[in-house]
Amino acid sequence: MTLVYLLILAVVYIFLDLAMRKKLHTKMKKSYWRSFKGRRPLFITLEMVMLAAFLVLIFVIPPAYTSVFMFLFFFLLYVLRGFEEWKFERKQKEHYHSWFGATFFLFGTFILLMTDM
Repeated sequence: MTLVYLLILAVVYIFLDLAMRKKLHTKMKKSYWRSFKGRRPLFITLEMVMLAAFLVLIFVIPPAYTSVFMFLFFFLLYVLRGFEEWKFERKQKEHYHSWFGATFFLFGTFILLMTDM
């Protein structure tokens, strides 16, 4: 049942993100995964530290909570990227989409926690 809730959430997220892109007149980037070219070294370092901490936590935490930590990792990653885009590339309005993606992962975390109880 958890998978059904997450799929419904993903479909709603995709449609709302496309509607927001149309309203804000922002185009989808060619590459969904941002390259490191042209990014600030501080934010790249923070992302690498977060990734290393997540990989260590995978082996430390119980396997039942691995998916919860994965969603929290992506939530923090999107918040950090949204902050970077807001701070340095505000005119492109891409930070709205990053923060919207962060709320998707936060809701996904809540769904995982609520259905596991």
